[in-house]
Amino acid sequence: MIQSFVKPVLLSAFLLSASMLLGQTISPKSIRTTTIKSAKFENAPRKIFIKTFKVYYQMIAEAEKTVYGGRQFGGGSYTGNATARLAVGVEGVSPEDLQQLTDELYNGYVRDLQGLGLEILTAKDINEVSYFEGWDMLEGPRINQEQIKGSLMVIPDGFSYKVKRVTGKGKEKTGGFMSGVTGINGAQAVDFSSSAYGPLPKVSDELDDIIVAEVVLNVPSIYLDPKSRLGTAKIKGGPYLRLGQAKATYLSGKLKKPGVASPNTMIETMLSDPIQIDGVFESEQFKAVATKSRTMVPDYAAFFTVENKTVELSNTISCDAEVYKAEVKRTLQAFIDLTLDKLTKGLDGEKVK
Repeated sequence: MIQSFVKPVLLSAFLLSASMLLGQTISPKSIRTTTIKSAKFENAPRKIFIKTFKVYYQMIAEAEKTVYGGRQFGGGSYTGNATARLAVGVEGVSPEDLQQLTDELYNGYVRDLQGLGLEILTAKDINEVSYFEGWDMLEGPRINQEQIKGSLMVIPDGFSYKVKRVTGKGKEKTGGFMSGVTGINGAQAVDFSSSAYGPLPKVSDELDDIIVAEVVLNVPSIYLDPKSRLGTAKIKGGPYLRLGQAKATYLSGKLKKPGVASPNTMIETMLSDPIQIDGVFESEQFKAVATKSRTMVPDYAAFFTVENKTVELSNTISCDAEVYKAEVKRTLQAFIDLTLDKLTKGLDGEKVK
């Protein structure tokens, strides 16, 4: 009895010290935690079904800005469209590097959960749940370049999950009215919306109230800033590596009330402000500019042609793969550790803030 108590307490202390150590990276002001009767996690079964674990890594960013032309005020002058395009790609990191990084994060996450005395379950380990009826089973390692334009969605080795379907183009559909919507930084909106009200409480209820978890992380590498002024289209861009979005949800059970399903207990942590990751890319800036072409024509001319002037620039930002993996892992691990520390408190019967 003493041994089973000491192990979670020691792990809790380790996670707390890790989150304090990395607090310089992730400030409490940068996260938002939503809880529902968090102390009741103490009564939850010591099993956890990891429904989602995935990381988005941005490898390419593209932007286009157009200033539209036409007949100018006063007549006699026409302008064409001015379109500026800028495409920036990441060099030095391979898909294999990203798979390795994701595997390390996931394996460490599983070890920490086991250290809390939890039995780990993924999709292949659970009984049939009505919500997933007819869904397809997928297993990692898996890298999907079609899910989000410019990003690689990476699923860790040894992790199994279910999707409603995979489209002919390779996109994974998970149901829900927001499943096809993209949000800021190119990530799916549904991935970073709250899991409190929806299918997860029902899934937990059908699995005898075991804990259900979702972990999603988004790592953009590039910023692009398109603007237009006085007939000129301009785009600035450059490296900006950051943890842009992050969510970790833990919930158990379903309230026995009519209406939208909600959990008996929940701890959900989201990133409210991006966390910059330094020391990976050199500071540099790229720019694409296009100005309208102008053609003078008689007022009575019924037809005319104005050439559209387009400028395209292609740029890359380079990094050392080992440095990228180390620094990105450090920041992502800090977020995961903070969420695990909150879960540990809930399992110990403490109220989480």
